[in-house]
Amino acid sequence: MSDVKILIVVKDDEAGAAYSHAVTEVGVACDIARSFAEMSQMATDNRYNGFLVDILTLVRCSKEEKVIAYECINLFPVLRVKWEARQKKIKLSPLEQSFSPDTGSALRFFIENRCRNFPARSLRRSPRRQINLNLYYSTDPDFPADNTHKSFTINLGSHGLFLHTMHDFLQGETIWIRFLEFADQTPIRATVRWSQPWGVTRCIPGAGVMFEAMTKKQEQEIAKLLDL
Repeated sequence: MSDVKILIVVKDDEAGAAYSHAVTEVGVACDIARSFAEMSQMATDNRYNGFLVDILTLVRCSKEEKVIAYECINLFPVLRVKWEARQKKIKLSPLEQSFSPDTGSALRFFIENRCRNFPARSLRRSPRRQINLNLYYSTDPDFPADNTHKSFTINLGSHGLFLHTMHDFLQGETIWIRFLEFADQTPIRATVRWSQPWGVTRCIPGAGVMFEAMTKKQEQEIAKLLDL
């Protein structure tokens, strides 16, 4: 399973060593970030198949870091774990325990069934905000009735967005978008960079798309929403 790489987010050194040992024992490569700010930078510079997140690090981080943390939790497969220092044992979060009380089995399932099925990717370099806009999307720029779908954005950036959809798009596929709230309804051409299918992981299903062409007025409307 050397083709799978995990990013571990944990502040405590002892817990980090335990998590790293558990992951490498399964035969998977890993890096360690000591904060969610460091995680964001590492995930921007490198590609990962999933995150192993220490619960105490998440609970005790700042409000600003929690925003970073939860955005990534929606974009990557994540397993939440806790290090019990007295027992020298890794435990699962209550949510994970409901699926499997055995930590070793849960970790192997997480890597083999969730991370392996998730194409390794990095975080975008341009910041996005959690802005929800109503939109129509189609693979046809003329938006015919039988090929026009209603949806909304999970987040928005100056160069792209995360689109909620149940459709399994192919990487590199071209789609066209019209924002319901925009005064300029000119179709925006975009390219699918990645797709998160429904039912594969507990992430929000959808597609990450990059804008390819839009009008100057549309650029200004997006910049205003992002407060740029």
